[in-house]
Amino acid sequence: MQWYLADVPGNIPDLSLPGTIPLALDPRWLSSRVDSLDKSIHYFFQGDSQNPCGYAPFFVHPGALAYCFGETTLFRIPVRRHAMQGEPVCVDSSSLTGLLKLLRETIGARGVVFFEGVPAGSPLANLLTSRDTMVYSLFHVVPYGPSYTRRLIELPEGAQFEDYLRTLGSESRKDVRRTRRNFSVKAGEAVTLACYTEMEQIEELAAALAEVSRKTYQYHLLGLGLENTAEQVAYLRKMAENRWLRAYILQIGDKPVAFQLGYHDRHTYYAHHVGYDPAISKLQPGIYLHTEVMADLMTAGIYRFDFLAGDSLYKQRMSNASREERHYYLIPRGWPGTAYAYALIATNTLSEAIGSWLDKSGLKAHIKRMVRDIAVRRSTGGN
Repeated sequence: MQWYLADVPGNIPDLSLPGTIPLALDPRWLSSRVDSLDKSIHYFFQGDSQNPCGYAPFFVHPGALAYCFGETTLFRIPVRRHAMQGEPVCVDSSSLTGLLKLLRETIGARGVVFFEGVPAGSPLANLLTSRDTMVYSLFHVVPYGPSYTRRLIELPEGAQFEDYLRTLGSESRKDVRRTRRNFSVKAGEAVTLACYTEMEQIEELAAALAEVSRKTYQYHLLGLGLENTAEQVAYLRKMAENRWLRAYILQIGDKPVAFQLGYHDRHTYYAHHVGYDPAISKLQPGIYLHTEVMADLMTAGIYRFDFLAGDSLYKQRMSNASREERHYYLIPRGWPGTAYAYALIATNTLSEAIGSWLDKSGLKAHIKRMVRDIAVRRSTGGN
């Protein structure tokens, strides 16, 4: 069956035939990201319009190809980006070539396709890494960054908190029990965890998120943070309205000290943002908060926890499942796409080679620790 581009009508089509649709591809979730006239969703279907056997939505927005040397961006080239998280959902994976052909006809000379977090070994990954396919006659396939491990927690329905702990390594299990036993004692005041899911809680949630976020190293080092703005409040309201919101604020006394902001769909929780006040870092607030959240999620019938992209020692210790993923750019062949692609491949190759050398020499880890320590000192008012 041929793929085709179509609008999603007021009544969302029945998407049960191609398989389970993850939250990131849910039409309602995608429409929540369209907050300006220069953004839109392009929906590609295969088969019947009301009961399709193939489904591939792309978030279309102004973007840029970033040409980076290490952590420094040398320059950017504006493009029209067609982005998808994961991969299309379809009954017949051999039809993906037809979808990519249609994409090439649709996006134009200055458009690019960006697949974010394609699972290794999946039909799409196999298609993008096999150079003898038709895809390579249409696009330059450029991996964006190295492969990474996506961490998950997967538990059977009805599992209890102790069942989760038993899936962890013995050292991690001991550390969790010790942290949970000591946290409330060392905190010195009453420790409480508040869960936020409702519309009337949004103002309080936004204020608490911003209060903690401004103290984190991500805020000071990376310029990433959750501010208490009208836009943030409106977004959180939309998440609550659709019953996706599930956020947690950890307090010592009446002071917010840590947060977990995430969204859930059916039995899966997606952990989008986490942070804590570095002043209490010795208490291991990240581990304590995570285990409290897990206990609450399981009580609510949520047995799958997705840490999302990126990896860390914390995620390795707290997860019990994983998969390899990678991002890919598809840049049209011809002018100007070929020039964009060759320049991107060259800068990526050089940057990765230097990054690998820094990693092997230990300098990369040392620099990260030094910069993070500086950011933490700033967040706590130190010099």
